[in-house]
Amino acid sequence: MKVKNNENVSSIEKAFEILEVLARPPYEYNVSEIAKVSGINRTTVYRILSLLKGKAAVILDEDSDKYKLGPLNYSLGSIYMGNANYENNLLKLLKELAELSKESVGLARRDGDKVISLYEVESYQPDKMHYKSGTFYPMNKGCYGKCLMAYYDPERVKTLLYKQTYEKTCSNTLTDPQEILEEYERIRKQGYVHSVSETQEYVIGVGAPVFESKGQVRICIAISFIKADDFEEKMEWLGQLILKYSLEISKLLPRSARM
Repeated sequence: MKVKNNENVSSIEKAFEILEVLARPPYEYNVSEIAKVSGINRTTVYRILSLLKGKAAVILDEDSDKYKLGPLNYSLGSIYMGNANYENNLLKLLKELAELSKESVGLARRDGDKVISLYEVESYQPDKMHYKSGTFYPMNKGCYGKCLMAYYDPERVKTLLYKQTYEKTCSNTLTDPQEILEEYERIRKQGYVHSVSETQEYVIGVGAPVFESKGQVRICIAISFIKADDFEEKMEWLGQLILKYSLEISKLLPRSARM
């Protein structure tokens, strides 16, 4: 019986190792790739994947013959967030930040190649930004798109950058892929992002990445405000404020989001 228990523990550990592999970019792997990354032999990987697939913990893309995390993980994560009061705590922090800054505050997430706004707390100022949750953001302008792509897989980012063209919608909108890559490098060195007259001529943005436990970045928080004469001083102050709140939000992340 003791040997059997040890075998079960070993299998469970290997199953979690495989799930952790699938939680890393590019978020889809075939059996051989999982075996190589995890160090688990191919036969064992296939057997565990078959079990996980039966429980909807992983799904198999028939076209690519690669495995991805399945809907069970979303279900478990939703329960965790509910038990931990995650969403309420997150919104509380965003509202605190909006109240302190007296400006519009929001949070976006990168899901695969897409950057989508999840939460927006409207400005305390009479002039509203009218940003909406559920909006997709481009990778060449604005705090959300630039910040989250700056911390995405470099090779994938280059592929995405060079397969499309960009319209110069404002005076500072970046349209050259090389200039965009250089901007990403500045963001990583600074640890924060600025957007000045990139999306709208009179709109300024200050954003910060939210780091997960293994250094990944899939979330960005940002503050936007109307441009005035003192906007550079204001960006500096808001930058320090938003970095503090990005650390607080990082502490709220469910463990599954940190893998």
